[in-house]
Amino acid sequence: MKRTLTIIALFFLMLPARCDVIFFPYQFSLVNYSVEFIYSYELAKKIKSSTVFWGGAGTVGSFFFLDEPVAGLEVAVERRRYFKPELYSKFFISGYIGAAYMTDFSDTHNLGLVPGFKFNYKAQLSETLVFEPYVGLSLPITFDMDYKEFYFPFPVATIGIRLGICSMKK
Repeated sequence: MKRTLTIIALFFLMLPARCDVIFFPYQFSLVNYSVEFIYSYELAKKIKSSTVFWGGAGTVGSFFFLDEPVAGLEVAVERRRYFKPELYSKFFISGYIGAAYMTDFSDTHNLGLVPGFKFNYKAQLSETLVFEPYVGLSLPITFDMDYKEFYFPFPVATIGIRLGICSMKK
């Protein structure tokens, strides 16, 4: 119960923050940046791989629209493949599928389903705190809630960082 209340409190604290999420809601943004805070639960299934369930809040923007960042909430499931056996840190590649709600707090409100791939580095800052810079490629399938329109998926490259609380079960 205490863990659940802590997670809910962190979500509400992160709503007004400038952190990253999964997708930038404008088409043809090509290269994006992102910063996010997440909570993740990682299940180590094999020597070099794991499955991760995570949720978080953040900000994402395009390098072509620097003055228009958007914020949002996300949840995802990710399959990771680490390069070093049994460390579950340092470099890894991953595939994921996630869902997000994105807004600019004025006239943009979008839902998205986003599959993608990432090349990551996982730095263990403490027993539960992780820092993960990454480079990713995704294909956001978005729905504009204001205009009730689906947007055609267009590939997007993202350079991002994640700071998060991670629970791991080996």
